[in-house]
Amino acid sequence: MVATVSIRYDFGGADAAPGSSVDVDSYGPPCIKFKLADNATIDGNNKLEIPGLGLGPYYSCWKHMYLYCDNPDGHTISDVKFYTDGTNSYGTGIDVKVGLQFPTKNSGSTAGYEVAHAAVGGTSAELVVGHGGITTSATVFDYTVGAGALAITISEAGSVINAAGETANYVLLQASVADSASAGTKTNETYTFSYTEA
Repeated sequence: MVATVSIRYDFGGADAAPGSSVDVDSYGPPCIKFKLADNATIDGNNKLEIPGLGLGPYYSCWKHMYLYCDNPDGHTISDVKFYTDGTNSYGTGIDVKVGLQFPTKNSGSTAGYEVAHAAVGGTSAELVVGHGGITTSATVFDYTVGAGALAITISEAGSVINAAGETANYVLLQASVADSASAGTKTNETYTFSYTEA
């Protein structure tokens, strides 16, 4: 047998104390939606806005994603990675940023969680400016399978996941929209977590 895992994200509540945690498999596709609201609802509300000429970029509320162990079945998970196919299919002027730090999330702590700031004038706070745990970010499409994947830290005991309810640290994602973007529904993208199991 193999370990059973899920991809989850936290939202709402207060700093260090998220109000809700959801398994992305309970939605979609799409499983997550970048929007101007800090919730898990997949709908047409709270749409991202295109800034006026010379303004922006505008940002979505950020997402606190993580790998969650539902059942280790006697196995140990390590070497957690995160990646994309390397191609941005959203179109000109639209990007998704990933934080290059991984705030603390584990079976005993959500200390790295910070509530996504409310939308102001068509934009939420930019990740590096608004989230105290993130000091640098990059386009998520820079990270691809294999050697190009982003290595995610684990803050469980021994830096491994080997019990139900244990997790990798948070991966922070945020969409950005420049004034060159076009309106309309965009193509879904796939974001992938991988890991080593022993």
